[in-house]
This record gives sequence, C-alpha cells and structure tokens, in this order.
Amino acid sequence: MIRIASVEPGSIAADLELPAGLAVLEINDKPIRDGLDLLFYQAEPTLRVLTEQRSGERFLFEIEKPADEPLGIVPEPDKIRRCTNACPFCFVKGNPKFDKLRAPLYVKDDDYRLSFLHGHYITLTNLRPDDWDRIFEQRLSPLYVSVHSMDPAVRLGMLKNPRSANIGQDLDRLAEGRIVVHAQVVLCPEVNDGEHLRRTIEDLYRRGDAIRSLSIVPVGLTSWNAAPGGRTLEPEECREALDAVDAIRERALSERGQGWCYAADEMYLQAGLEPPGAAYFDDHELESNGVGAISTLTDRVTGQLEALHPLEGCRVVAVTGTSMGPTLTRLAGRIARRTGAEVSTVAAENTLYGPTVTTAGLLPGADHRSALRGAGDFDVALFSAQALNDGDLFLDDVSLSELQADFPGRRVEPSHDLVDVLSRL
Repeated sequence: MIRIASVEPGSIAADLELPAGLAVLEINDKPIRDGLDLLFYQAEPTLRVLTEQRSGERFLFEIEKPADEPLGIVPEPDKIRRCTNACPFCFVKGNPKFDKLRAPLYVKDDDYRLSFLHGHYITLTNLRPDDWDRIFEQRLSPLYVSVHSMDPAVRLGMLKNPRSANIGQDLDRLAEGRIVVHAQVVLCPEVNDGEHLRRTIEDLYRRGDAIRSLSIVPVGLTSWNAAPGGRTLEPEECREALDAVDAIRERALSERGQGWCYAADEMYLQAGLEPPGAAYFDDHELESNGVGAISTLTDRVTGQLEALHPLEGCRVVAVTGTSMGPTLTRLAGRIARRTGAEVSTVAAENTLYGPTVTTAGLLPGADHRSALRGAGDFDVALFSAQALNDGDLFLDDVSLSELQADFPGRRVEPSHDLVDVLSRL
C-alpha cells in the first residue's frame, strides 16, 4: 500500500477530499505496493480505488476520467532498495565520516524504480524474481545499467557481489523482454580499461538496439574513498579510452546514424582536451548524468543571448566548480559583451570532498560562501541550481536563505544556465 502525503490542488483526489494519511490499498483489484504502481494503474479511464483509514475503516471510490489524467495523489516517499555491492569507488563511500552530512546522503540506492523514473544507474544484482516480472509487466523501459565490464571476473572484482558476474545473462533477459538499456562504464585504471574496455564496448554494441547508448565515465575519488592503491586516470589513459570511443562512434555513425557511445566531459578534461560540442551527444539524453553538461550549458547560453537586455553597470559573479571554470569564463565574456554588465567567475575548489571532485553540483554551501566573500563587490551572484536539493539545502546543510543572509542587499540566486536569472533582472 501507499499513504497519501498530499493531493494536488484542483485534482480528482482534491475533489474527493482524500485526506493525508489515507492508505491506497488497491486500484482495479491490483495491490498498490508503491508510487510506481500508483502511476501505472491509475492510467486506466475507469478506476475502483480501495482505501483505508488509519482506524481500519475502508472506502471504495469508483472513478471515471480521461485515461491520461492522474488522480493527483502525492504519496509518501517509498522505501529505497539498497545496494548490496561493495564497489571501492562508490561515491556514497566517498562521503565524509557518517553523521557529518544528513542521513539521506549515506543511502546507497540500487533501485530499478528510480532507474526508470529518474535515470539512476543500477547494477541488476539485487533483483528478485518478482522484480523481473514487474519490469516486464509494467514495461519499465529504458533502464540505466552500470555495466562497468562485460567480463564476469572483472565485474565481480569491481562489485564484490557474486551476482554481478551474471551481467551478460541479465542483459539478455532484459532484451528478451524488450527492455531497452542505457549502459555505463565507470573506467578505473588497470581494472576495466585498455583491452577490457574495448571488449566491453564490442560486446555491448553487438547487442544492437537492446543497448540504446553507452557512456564512458572516468572514476572519481574523493578525499574520503581514495582506497590504498586506488587512483584516477592519467591523461594518457584517458586519451587511450577516447580512442576506443572514437573507433566505435565512427562505426555507429555509419551503421546506425548516431554516435551511440559517449565519453563524459570529465574524460576530455582529464585528457587535457577540449570537450566536444553538442553534435557529439546527439539528443543529449544522458545530460542529467553529467554526459554533455558543458555543451548543454554552452548551447543554452548561446541560444538565449539575444533575449538579454542591457545591464550596464551591473556587477555579476558566477560561482562554479573547477571543471566548468574555463567554459563559464568564456560564456561570461559573451554575456558581458551582449549586456554591458561586468561579469566575472570564480572556480571554487571543493573542501568537502577534496580537489579531485570538480563539479559545481557537489560544492557545499561553505565553499559558495568563501568564494563570494573573496569575489569582491557584486550586485548579483549566481551558482549552479544542482548544488541545492528540493529543500534548498546544500550538501553541508547550509540553506539558500542562510547564504543569502550573508550578503545583504545583494542577490544570490541558483541558476540553471546564467541566462535564466539575468533575463529577469
């Protein structure tokens, strides 16, 4: 069952006055196990919704509606399916010692529901028989799968879970059920790179349309999970991986009309190369997972420059991580020329996770505060909206309102692409 947390104003649930705390047990005689079941079964035009009060009293609602209209029920959060692997490069293990950050940041999820709904990468190692049945029944496609290696022994060595060696059979099973996969390889030096990477690429490519894409991402280690002997890729190792990606891309472009295999921006930056432009990433379907973020930001700014009005005399500072620093500086120059504003950038080093973590979305509030204090006078400060959660908290529990209070009389705002805020000034 699920319990109602709230209902959307003006929705069917609001019209029925369904209260918070009410349990939804069944829809059309199908048990409702979680929010995904609610999404799936409420799509029918005729519904019989069985509910239960905390007192145990039950009510049956019979509803007729357009098939595409949701009920408007916001369920309480589902219990997350935990990860059963022991990857040494796990980013959750890269968090500071437990209790330094809020509890949800220490949850290792490996939940196929979140993979379908939000693009989280999963390993397929904790699926029960009923999970497989549900994936096929509800057509949970595409799924995002952390493959890492198609060699059973190599993958077992990385995930430390006996079930991880079944990756080939698991992908075959998904393909037989017509479930499409976005695959990912986190590339670790002297583990799954070199010839191992080339074999993994070839194995996944020969599976045809069942593997919609493959992303190659360099391993990222924080100051807290740099295990003995663990290291990040050297520039030459990144360039070798990029050669393997380029080779399969050339073949995919010829045979399938799109690149299929994509190296993350960080792979290029660690190789000492300029990341590719938007055309490389085709439809940018993987941008939310950090693949193509630089080109996406560049495209957004370029496409909206003409919408900006003059801002002469306005002093703007943009805070970002060290990986995005050069790109943001170039874009700031274009904005300054277009608007007449004085636009500067600060690339802040991450003091929570260490200097090897370079993305803006993982900068804590304390680093934003320090960066702005050292930025000199400004009228408007912008930073990546990805650094905040839904409650407007940074990773270190500094709130947006606290950061803003440190700079009275000045605007400090989250931004998705700089232009979204500047166009409103």
